[in-house]
Amino acid sequence: MIKKNADKRSNQIEGMHSLVARYPKALQWGLPEYLTQTDAGDIDWQERADCGDTSAAAVLAALHAAYRCAAGDCNESVNGEAVVTALAEYARVCVEAHSLDHNPWNVLVAGVEIPAVLFQVCPQHEAVLELLAGSGELLARAAVELFDQQGIVSAEHYPWWAAIVAVWARCFAAVRRKQINLKLKKKFVATFEWTVRQLLLCSNGRRALPALSDAKEIRLPKPFVGMLLMLGGDISDKRLASRLGYEQREFTSRVSENYLPDATVHSSESQVTVMRSGWGAKRREVFLRYDRHGLFVEIVSAGRSLFQGNLVSELTIDGNVNTPMSSWEEVCWESDEDADYLELEMMYSGGWRVQKHFLLAKDDNLLLVGDVVLNGRARGDIELKQKYQLGDEVRFFPAEEHNEGFAWSDRPEAMVLPLALQEWRAGTRNGCLQAEGDILTYEISEQNVRATYCPLMFVLNGKAGVKKYTWRQLTIAEELVRQPGDVAAGFRWQIGKKQWLLYRSLTEFGNRTLLGQNYASEFAFGEFYEDGTVYEYVEVE
Repeated sequence: MIKKNADKRSNQIEGMHSLVARYPKALQWGLPEYLTQTDAGDIDWQERADCGDTSAAAVLAALHAAYRCAAGDCNESVNGEAVVTALAEYARVCVEAHSLDHNPWNVLVAGVEIPAVLFQVCPQHEAVLELLAGSGELLARAAVELFDQQGIVSAEHYPWWAAIVAVWARCFAAVRRKQINLKLKKKFVATFEWTVRQLLLCSNGRRALPALSDAKEIRLPKPFVGMLLMLGGDISDKRLASRLGYEQREFTSRVSENYLPDATVHSSESQVTVMRSGWGAKRREVFLRYDRHGLFVEIVSAGRSLFQGNLVSELTIDGNVNTPMSSWEEVCWESDEDADYLELEMMYSGGWRVQKHFLLAKDDNLLLVGDVVLNGRARGDIELKQKYQLGDEVRFFPAEEHNEGFAWSDRPEAMVLPLALQEWRAGTRNGCLQAEGDILTYEISEQNVRATYCPLMFVLNGKAGVKKYTWRQLTIAEELVRQPGDVAAGFRWQIGKKQWLLYRSLTEFGNRTLLGQNYASEFAFGEFYEDGTVYEYVEVE
């Protein structure tokens, strides 16, 4: 039966609802914007339940109702018990209607948090106890099925990452305060501690998590991060939180980068990557999510989001649009103090495939994004378009006489070099770099070839445009014989006094020469020294 009102008032600060009393927006932590803008407290969850609605909005409304009930809104014992029964039944329906691998947040709220809150109201309720009996196992399953060994959520569930962890945190906090015993498994606790670190590492320095979807970024409020650090953070996590704008009492001065974790994040299993030049205020960052056909990217320079959204590669062969036949698969990952390098591959119809690579040169503020179109058996007329969505309040201006362009906000942010095009706009016939609205398009076309390489260089430095700069495609020879463009491609570019070299093989590897350098590898990227030698940032054999 429902506890008496006096008993509830005397025990009010002890229940799970005390968290919501302290932080009124605690139930919104980590949720997508469309849910945070919905006043779930005003939604009639019972009406939704009667209609069979088990959507996230309806589940959130039921969660609010459970917390209100625990806080004392269910004053009459008969009506209170009826509300508990109805909420428990609705939670059971939601658990049965959804699977953990498709709607994890709905399942975790209905299968763990709602019954945990209702237990505070009616600890002997049979339906509540039945749900709670499997809650510990459900949390352990979520830790195994949704996360990798390092605590990074799978890309499929990335948009709900913070919301899932918020459910975990609210329930874990109740266990730590001995408000309820959920019989937590060691695997769950270990994953929770890991994901606290990873959630901070993947945040963008604006107290938010990049959405890497069509939605807006996910806010990570101070109380939420504070609870995560209290439950599962160590001193290193607190240092990192302090650098990311979450003040910690332990650190009254700025934390040195030497005491912070590696800024790069990568999970082949989860298909999530964060390339980062360091932890300085002017750091360059590339956030990537590459599950299925989608490739969501956000490029950030000194805190400004320059490009964000689904990075599209449109492939046309002999006038026919080729469709993707596979998901993105990781081909190569390398990371050291010089650069981060990621290469992906997707199969297209007609035996064609696209290999896309990202390279962040950390000290040079350079980001290379390249598409390699390969077949190996047939020739064709190739048209390739890369489409980038500009960030909010960012505009793109093409140069008047040259093929490069510039990204601007209220100040110059970056220069974009289309290396596969010649430097001068006049006479260029094999493609273009242009913006229409908020979409930047890089287009390349080649006739009667088996392969082509389409590299785009982002110089993430607003002052780069005032320096002397140039680029050109290089001649490549093998055994003193000049090679066509569908065998290998090489480029040199210069900004100020510094010069770099890029090489990509498009066929079986061979011992090839360009600008005095010999390569038998598939890919190479490096910087010229004054003596003419090249320091290799990345070389893929």
